[in-house]
Amino acid sequence: MIENLWRELGIGPWQAIALVIATTVLFWFFTWLTHTFGPRMRLRVSTASLALMTVIGAITARSILGDSPTMTGGIIALTVLFFWEWVLRRGSRRIRRVMGTHRKAWAVMRDGAIDEALLDHLGITEANLWIRLRRGGITRLADVAWAIIESDGSLTVIRKGVEVDPELLTGVDAA
Repeated sequence: MIENLWRELGIGPWQAIALVIATTVLFWFFTWLTHTFGPRMRLRVSTASLALMTVIGAITARSILGDSPTMTGGIIALTVLFFWEWVLRRGSRRIRRVMGTHRKAWAVMRDGAIDEALLDHLGITEANLWIRLRRGGITRLADVAWAIIESDGSLTVIRKGVEVDPELLTGVDAA
């Protein structure tokens, strides 16, 4: 009876080591993947992007836990994921740069003019930009002094006539 219980709840030492390795590799791959494609997805949250993230999460979980998930395996996987998240958040700039998690901000509009080449480079359509501008209360393109895609994929809009401290534009490409 205890053997059956252990089989359902526990894992062996080699399985635990394999679980730590799989979780670590998939965490860093998933981190790179979301930071590479994240800004594009943030600007166009849709049913398709939600479905994509759900499928990616399911594939990642299945890859980490394998065919026979156990409670102990889940605890180990969660502990490893939270550990690497802590390392990434508290880690050096060098780690964030290597993993692509230290991104620049991009000025996609300046004085009402759109940088179409930059939008294309970032994988953002004008239609997605219009949505974000409308959500920001913009009713005329001529009212936009700056539209900046931030490093996290969000959009910051600075209206014309608003004085901007130059330090606030530090790190913004095309500024």
